[in-house]
Amino acid sequence: MRYRVCIISTGRPERVPLMQRLFPHDQDIHWYVKATDVRSYSMFGAKSVVIAGGLCESRNYALEDSARAGEACIQLSDDLSKIQWYEGKDKPKDIGLNDAIQRLLAGMEVNKAMLGGVAPTANAFYYTKPAHDRAFIVGDFIAVRPEAFLNGVRFDTGLKLKEDYDYTLQHLQAFGKVYRENRILATFAHRTNAGGAVEYRTREREQEAIAYLKAKWGKLIKDNPRRPDEILLNT
Repeated sequence: MRYRVCIISTGRPERVPLMQRLFPHDQDIHWYVKATDVRSYSMFGAKSVVIAGGLCESRNYALEDSARAGEACIQLSDDLSKIQWYEGKDKPKDIGLNDAIQRLLAGMEVNKAMLGGVAPTANAFYYTKPAHDRAFIVGDFIAVRPEAFLNGVRFDTGLKLKEDYDYTLQHLQAFGKVYRENRILATFAHRTNAGGAVEYRTREREQEAIAYLKAKWGKLIKDNPRRPDEILLNT
């Protein structure tokens, strides 16, 4: 299936050339940013810069653009540094990003899932089995078939954090399954970078997001006993 590469980014235009190196030179990459960031991203070499808005607004714009083109929407965080394939034995091996995308889409096709993603950690120690169909899909690397958007599944703009938990549950509610390809291990800088969600991530806002999710989903959301301000899906 054809796909559209969408990178959701805020305040990190220097990531443009670094992310573009992960793709072939002729690969179209679409950057979804705030209006105030357009010039800086263009100056760093982004050829397609889409004015979107906040995190969930940007995610939804990317879904809409991809659905309009009849393409799967690949959404990536802008701080990807390494991607590997691991089958539960030997050592993880490096693979190309396009290869990883193709493997993810193929798994979604076989399992008839509208939402796909990768292992939530790049640490192979936590590997348990090749794939899950009712597990959390972390928002750093997702694939969404256009049918999901056309069926009304959207990111909840009431959330500024933990929107990927809600989006996973929406897919489970609407379609009964997701597809998490645990053999793909993707390394992201996450909260250590300047810009992005780290600029407004506080304990108060984390707890606000958790309370919102609990009110919306009830027992499907539970506290993570090992990590303060984090949650788990009870699916």
